[in-house]
Amino acid sequence: MSLLSALGGGTSASGNDAASPPVTPADAASLPAPLLAALNRLQVEGAGAATAFDRLLAAEASPAWRGLELLGRGLCEELQGARAEAQASVRLALEQWAVADPGACAVALAAVGRALVTGLDVGLGAAYLASAERLSGGSPPEVLAAVLLELGSAAAENGEAKTAAARWQEALERGDPHTRAAAAANLGRLAAARGDAAGAERMFQRAMEVPEGPHVQVVADGLVTLASQAAAEERWADVEARLRQAMPLREAGLDAHGVAEILHDLGISHWRRGQAHRATRCLEDCRASADELGDDTLRGEALRALAAVALEGGRLVVALAYAQEAALAARTAEERQMAAAVLRQIGDEARRQGSASLSGEAFRIAARILARGVDGQVG
Repeated sequence: MSLLSALGGGTSASGNDAASPPVTPADAASLPAPLLAALNRLQVEGAGAATAFDRLLAAEASPAWRGLELLGRGLCEELQGARAEAQASVRLALEQWAVADPGACAVALAAVGRALVTGLDVGLGAAYLASAERLSGGSPPEVLAAVLLELGSAAAENGEAKTAAARWQEALERGDPHTRAAAAANLGRLAAARGDAAGAERMFQRAMEVPEGPHVQVVADGLVTLASQAAAEERWADVEARLRQAMPLREAGLDAHGVAEILHDLGISHWRRGQAHRATRCLEDCRASADELGDDTLRGEALRALAAVALEGGRLVVALAYAQEAALAARTAEERQMAAAVLRQIGDEARRQGSASLSGEAFRIAARILARGVDGQVG
């Protein structure tokens, strides 16, 4: 859901802002993307991630990563109750790690520990993280920094913002350029979450000294958080500035949904600044993108905002058309109530202007949308 409402001010970013999205260093010690995806599946699906690890084992040659894949498969087997198979997988993992680079093993242990500590098995995950930290103790600074980055992310995802910040600060001081960029992006996100815009900007600037990598989307998230906070204070020029900073980062990450949300929020920002034409253009682009994405919720938000802009501009027939389409797009009780509220506003304004027929039509549609069942029809 977009951050700015057509009917009110801004709202804060949803979720735990201390828990920054996963960011891994993009150097030789970092996890390959398919392996990172498998670990994310382990975090979400538990035993259901077994097939992902099996596919990786068929293709991967690096001992460190094969060890992690075998350990991941063993964890899935343990979750399935297959204790003997799990023990065999873990033994094979240890054999792989015996001939692997200790630094890569430390990063691998930290990654699987983070996947476990965020939901599957907190105690076991903590043990892996502690092992990773011990193993990295004699490693080069950049390896230790990569482990510290994972430790910080695990702490953040458990709501331990101060611990996360300390770990990321260490990674920022010790890491290679990619690790420093990831740490800076996460520190900036934390600063943004607590409303420290200046601190967030400093960290984001450091992060973007490396222009490509997973950290770029963390910077985009942080900029959207700052935009949301500015909207709550009705600082619409700041809202627009933050969103325009975030837009190319979302585009670079091929985040079509994130781009569509920013278009919606830019539209609201333009509207609040009295720029109806620019608002309509952004909101129409958002509506078209939401259509392509099949996102009825975002499409409905765009349509309700378009109706509000048209209503304020005195274009009641246009406003009614947008609002009626928003009513058709509504899928939940809350969405139906919001569509009905816009329709009633149109009805009130039409009645004030002496247009009884248009007013009556708006109120009739509002009543039907509120009475509508699950068939999705507006009569």
